[in-house]
Amino acid sequence: MNVLAKAKAAIDGFDFNEANIEAFNESAGTELSSESLKDYLKNWLKYYLVPQFEMYGSEEEVPLGTTKLYGLPHLPDSLEFPEDMIFAGQFNLAEIKPHDIFNEVPKDSGIYYFFVDVDGVESEVFFYDGPVDDLKIREYPNGDEYGKSQVMDLRGKSEELYMQEDLIGWWIKAKDKYSDCHLATIMGADILERLEGLLQKEAGSFTLYDHLGSLPDEYFFGKPRYYQGEDGDDPNFYPSFFGFEPPWNYDCFLNLYVWQDEKSKEYYGDIEITS
Repeated sequence: MNVLAKAKAAIDGFDFNEANIEAFNESAGTELSSESLKDYLKNWLKYYLVPQFEMYGSEEEVPLGTTKLYGLPHLPDSLEFPEDMIFAGQFNLAEIKPHDIFNEVPKDSGIYYFFVDVDGVESEVFFYDGPVDDLKIREYPNGDEYGKSQVMDLRGKSEELYMQEDLIGWWIKAKDKYSDCHLATIMGADILERLEGLLQKEAGSFTLYDHLGSLPDEYFFGKPRYYQGEDGDDPNFYPSFFGFEPPWNYDCFLNLYVWQDEKSKEYYGDIEITS
């Protein structure tokens, strides 16, 4: 059983205070029960793989083919650095797969390379599944370089569970459906503290966050930062934040999404990049 399943099982077996829930129902016009509250909490519970970053002084020091952002791509001779594109990052599936509790990563090995244009509109995605020894550091065709490599260290324990501190009113059919209903108010602050401790014990790393902006900037799996049209509550491969400096004068969110249904895969391929 993975950490997310363990946490959901802990919520199923948790003893809530019915009197607290009933008091909230009277004030908010809801009809919550312990069982329905458990369903909401399990839906709000998300799994993330949060990498640690290591900066390198030069590209020659970076291990070939490792998962990283920025710097220069490590490409085989069969792939060319696209003209007028910025290198966003490369993702080694063999490094990510051991943390893939959803069986979401499309392959057990290989490297995805992502490039975006300076306007954040067009993109190029390459895939290579061959010997790492055949990779070479490839310079920008026009001589430019945007930032040094930020290598993602996935060797340590970096899986984390997050839950949002408030539930949106329309989720629980509150009379003010656009208001935030805080968990401490719904179940009682002492009950919530006890639940937090239980989830921390089951998951090893659990955080109750105030809002989406409290999440780390870069993470695998979980939910995307900004994306319209995702397939319900399906997990996503790598929603992330990338802040490019010149030529862009603003930050850009970059979501990498694995399509769930076969029709989308047939039309778009295994992974879509949106910015």
